[in-house]
Amino acid sequence: MTLFLILVISGLGIVTARHEARKLFMAQEKEQALAKQFATERDQLLLEQSTLAMHARVENIARTQLKMVMPAATNVLVIQPGKIRAR
Repeated sequence: MTLFLILVISGLGIVTARHEARKLFMAQEKEQALAKQFATERDQLLLEQSTLAMHARVENIARTQLKMVMPAATNVLVIQPGKIRAR
């Protein structure tokens, strides 16, 4: 009788352990799919960011929407590092 009880308890332990292992595996699969989805979304956002920050696009918006123009050469002051003097 004691042997039978030990056998039943062992069987229940095995079933419980396998069930828990399956649940953990399914959770892992779900999280991996979510991580893959986030990686794809990140890649898309990086591509969109690089497109929006392109020099030609920024310059076009500055000229058309903001009505900005390049300053005349006489209005441009070039400052070189290391050549600034205190007055």
